[in-house]
Amino acid sequence: MHLSPRQIHLDFHTSEYIPDVGLNFNPKDFARTFKEASVTSVTVFARGHHGWLYYPSKRFPELVHPNLKRRNLLLEQVRALHEEGLRAPVYITVQWDYQSATTHPEWLIRKKDGSHEGESFTEPGFHQSLCVNTGYYDFLKAQTAEICELLGNELDGIFFDIVGIRPCWCAACLAEMKKEGIDIADEQAVRAFAKKVIDRFKKNMTEVVRSYSSNCTIFYNMGHIGPCTKASSNYYTHFELESLPSGSWGYLHFPVTARYARKLKTDCLGMTGKFHTEWGDFHSLKNVAALEFECFRILSYGFACSIGDQLEPCGMLNPATYRLVGKVYSQFKERESWARPSKPVVEAALVTSENSLYEHQIPDSVFGASQMLEELAIQFDIIDEEMDLDGYRLVILPDDFIASETFQGKLNEFVMKGGKVISCARGGLNNTGNYPDCFGVRHIGKAEKYPDFVVPEGEMAYGLEEGNEYVIYQRGEAIQATAAKTILKARAPYFNREGDHFCSHRYTPSAKGECYPAAFMNNGVIVFSHPLFTQYRENAPRWCKQLVSNAIDLLLAKRLVRHNGPSTMTVSLLEQPEQRRFTAHLLSYIPVRKSATIDIIEERTVLHNVLMEFNLPREIKSVRLVPENIPLEIRDGKILVPKVDGYAIVELSY
Repeated sequence: MHLSPRQIHLDFHTSEYIPDVGLNFNPKDFARTFKEASVTSVTVFARGHHGWLYYPSKRFPELVHPNLKRRNLLLEQVRALHEEGLRAPVYITVQWDYQSATTHPEWLIRKKDGSHEGESFTEPGFHQSLCVNTGYYDFLKAQTAEICELLGNELDGIFFDIVGIRPCWCAACLAEMKKEGIDIADEQAVRAFAKKVIDRFKKNMTEVVRSYSSNCTIFYNMGHIGPCTKASSNYYTHFELESLPSGSWGYLHFPVTARYARKLKTDCLGMTGKFHTEWGDFHSLKNVAALEFECFRILSYGFACSIGDQLEPCGMLNPATYRLVGKVYSQFKERESWARPSKPVVEAALVTSENSLYEHQIPDSVFGASQMLEELAIQFDIIDEEMDLDGYRLVILPDDFIASETFQGKLNEFVMKGGKVISCARGGLNNTGNYPDCFGVRHIGKAEKYPDFVVPEGEMAYGLEEGNEYVIYQRGEAIQATAAKTILKARAPYFNREGDHFCSHRYTPSAKGECYPAAFMNNGVIVFSHPLFTQYRENAPRWCKQLVSNAIDLLLAKRLVRHNGPSTMTVSLLEQPEQRRFTAHLLSYIPVRKSATIDIIEERTVLHNVLMEFNLPREIKSVRLVPENIPLEIRDGKILVPKVDGYAIVELSY
């Protein structure tokens, strides 16, 4: 489904203790404000986390917000937006609803000890979670049906929020688990049951919505799209990737979730916010450069965009917010035809070690690998082990990726056909502790002494001090070659830092003894003994990145993209076959940890004379900067980009 490109997610979680809700709402001003800010769609509220409804419900009149002055606020919002040609999907909360939590204790999710999940009722907040396996489902079904009936053919879509995998020991779940013979003391078994329950909920609710509308959009939000979403993906029309980098997600979350989500659906939407911190930060404005970066980065993946805002209780939009949004969305609009629709051009696949039973536990190894590969301008997807390896030149296995026997067989076949593999530490091991045959190495166990000090030489020393000892702080694996050759060696410390054996402040230094293997190469496979990706996530040693970069160069004669710009410049390569062109999206914005809690972007980082080298599968006939329409020359296969002012798009026509 082709999504509306420039959206607003308009939160409206409003307390019953606030008077005159919606009093100052003016339909024409409301819709015109969005239109003038280049917005094309606005998600408006039927029911928020406080549990109140914003329309004159016939089935649940007691739940209409007690101080709602515009009794038909939802319908007025939808119709005003439609009059301006904007879409208006409707928001319905699911697992957070304060009114339901306080009036129906039998609907609450119960933890193993019988207490309810979420905040105490003596503390302010609506984070007490509700179980969709109880009578609460009947309420949700009835309220959703009422929205579908109220809007009829005016219904553009439904956004179901807070739909997560939440292990539950309530009476309804206990009864069903007992019937299925599930051990309720086994937390992983209960979590697997919870995933089945939430996936079933999505299936059932999609059927409810489809009984009223055959073409409206349907999305279930859990704050992350990953392997946890795959089994239920058929119940969505698209994915919305909630990722407010100034909130709990951080700037690295979006590229990780985006590179996986685009493997599941043809159209995705990235969601950020106008807030300085995160949701509910009413009276704040994000720095314009930060909002540019977040929206332009979303566009660089070929995605639609959504900016989160919150309507104030009086019903009026903040003009300053939409001047900010308009500054960014006008630029987005000018550039979106060079990104939407498109398909990513990639050379590598990072196989995620993320557990499909959890929606908010991305491993450090995956974060570290993603950060490293982005800095190296490697064009890559994130896949799971069930996905196809065809079309990739290089497969990368993070430090903690435990492979199934089936996937090991796929790797062996991939390498036999000429594919390349990089593995770190335990990446690629199966449950019996064996690597795939194509690795040509044997796993012994954890290294006895640590930290190790790698000593790069030859091609592995490019960009480093040859013969110098570089510490790898985290403990490595003991690996022996069976058919592979050694390409990197290391030395051990005098002793481990344990008990009364210690030296200086941090770790015991190198004993300057004999070197032993620290990386192996077997045909098209390179195996590192150390968890380089997790190490990079922890404290980003440049030498770890350089070692991986050198390994990539040993395996791939040419990369899709190289440049002489800083590591802070990101490159995303897309193809638009109908226009017979590739587009390279260059972003130069630098998040800075100016505060104790969040990263800040205050300005664009302007770059000059960036030299780009592309190795594309088609002969390029012309190159220009767009939308500025500035022709660029190709000399010896290289292109000089005179200036990157935060965001530049290089169009390469064939």
